[in-house]
Order: sequence, then structure tokens, then C-alpha cells
Amino acid sequence: DYSDLTLLFFTQMHLIILPSTPFLHHGVTPSQGIEMASIMKRGQSWRAMIVRKGQRVNATFDTRVEAEEWALQAEAAILAGRKAAPVVHLGTHQTVADIIRRYVREVTPNKGGRRWEEIRCEALCRLSTFNVPPQLFGPVELAAWRDERLRSVAPSTVNRDLNFISAVINHAIKEWRSPFSANPVHLIQRPKNPRARKRRVSMAERIAIAEALGWDRVSRPATKKAWTAVAFYLALETAMRKGEILSLTWGNINFDRKFAYLRKTKNGDERYVPLSSDALALLHIIGRQNAADPVICVESGTLDQFFRRARDAAGLPDLHFHDSRREATTAFSKKLSNVLELAAVTG
Repeated sequence: DYSDLTLLFFTQMHLIILPSTPFLHHGVTPSQGIEMASIMKRGQSWRAMIVRKGQRVNATFDTRVEAEEWALQAEAAILAGRKAAPVVHLGTHQTVADIIRRYVREVTPNKGGRRWEEIRCEALCRLSTFNVPPQLFGPVELAAWRDERLRSVAPSTVNRDLNFISAVINHAIKEWRSPFSANPVHLIQRPKNPRARKRRVSMAERIAIAEALGWDRVSRPATKKAWTAVAFYLALETAMRKGEILSLTWGNINFDRKFAYLRKTKNGDERYVPLSSDALALLHIIGRQNAADPVICVESGTLDQFFRRARDAAGLPDLHFHDSRREATTAFSKKLSNVLELAAVTG
């Protein structure tokens, strides 16, 4: 639809779009010369270039229609006084691995679980399955990867990987015009997740973990191992996830009203977590610091490593850090009046 264009000049390799009158009169007079969008065919791609109000922007696309659409949007942005958004087009030479890397570089930093997505990106991009153009990445290839992955990890792990891959492809299709014919995750059978874990954590097991990590349960932690124990104990009292605990700062703790404020949780919402007397006692053992300081002074990867070693040393190989969440949820359920309140507290 060229209803907003007054004239098109064609040559064999060059298309010039002259803007309609509304565009022409945005600060441009005939004596100043007519500024315009230039669309040129180069090999198998189309290059759009705009020079307007001192800005020179360009981008390359697979089709002329894409180039024209971008040119109109970019020109409108410049005329409105904004800087035209840069375009990094996903050309046909790029692979699914390239798209995953771009997603982790541009989208992942705005999400929770950043480190996990970075690790999964590195692992997936090493595989030949993902080093193919989007046009060649379909349900057959993805199903073969799924079956191979199931040989070494649990179905729940494969499903988390599929969730990540699906999010990448959906974003690439909607935001980057990536040439996937469809999202192949939607076209394969997902492995069935095992039953939800019902593992409880006994008092004896809590003590065993603390001892294995070198924390006496009454002193401020002095080592990363001891901080790992404190994080586990705090999780047992609050039902907070590991990432939520590690994101806590002292400014998020309200001692007077006895709650912790989580600005952003796994599902993207904020949450207020009630603090039991044991949770408050634990925070007093740590000792209040400046508002911007973290409550728990250990990094996620270090915590994971120390916890796994401690549970093995304590003879508890089936214990997971996340089991603390179920234990705390069970305790909350006895104090709250209904399921909705429980869901609001635990997120």
C-alpha cells in the first residue's frame, strides 16, 4: 500500500521513495532540497538508507517490503524528534545459535535467572543442532536433540531448556523478523515431568548441613561456606527462592512490620514475605548493614557448589536447596487461612 507516497522512481537496481506532502513539510522546503529514503538492492538483500535532520541511518533486509516498512518507521521517528532505533537484522547467514546469543545479550539482562540462561546459551550454542539457519531448524531437529538430552538429564531439565528455546524463538519471530516458519517447540511432544518433590527437611538435617558448612548457627558467618548455610536457613523460614534471597538488600527488610519486600520475583511480580520470629532472629545474627548492602554475601554459583558438597558430606545426597521452599510453604500453610493467602506469600 503506497497511499502515503506521492511518487516512486524505479531503476533496475535502485528504488527511491519520495515522501508524501505531510513528510515533505516537516521542516524541509524546496530550497533546502528534498530528503528521502533510499532503497537499494545489493546482491540478495535490500539496503535502506535515510538522511534526515542531520541523522544518517541504514539497515539491510532480506526483502524490499521489510526495507520499506523500516524506512517509513525510522523516518517518522526522526521527524518526531527521536533517534531512529538501530536495526541489527538477522540475515540468512545467521544461525539459531547466533539468535540465542543475541537474546542472552539483549533480553536476558532484563530478566531474573540471568546466570542460568547464560549457561544454557553457552551449552546450546556448542551443539551442531543449533548451528544451522532458522529455516532449517524444525521439529525433527529439535525432537532429535530432545531425545539425546533425555539420555543424560531428567525430563524436568529438558522442559526448562525447551521453555528457554521457545522464549528465544518467539522473541526472534516477533521482534527481529527471524525467518522461522513456526516455533518448533510447539510442534513436538514434551517429556512428562516427574511427580513434584515432597521432600521435607528435618531439624537434624538442618543441623547437619550447618555443621558441614562450618556455621555454628549463633554467629555471623565469616566464610562463603557459612553464608551458604545462612541462606539455606533463611529459605527454610521464608519460602523464598535462592535467587530471591540473593537479591535481598537490607533496604528490603522491614523489622518493625516484620516483612521482606521482593521487588521482582520469578513471575515478574513484587511480593511481601512475612518474617517469622526465627527469620528475624537469623537476620539479627547476621547484623543489619547499609540499605544497599546484600543480606546474603555469597554468589549463586558458589552457593550451589558449597551446598552440593555439604549435603554429600552430611550423607544427604537427595537433598536439594529448593526443598527448603516446600518445607517453609508447609509451615506457612498451618498459619494462613486459605490457599490464596499462601500463594500470595510464597509466589
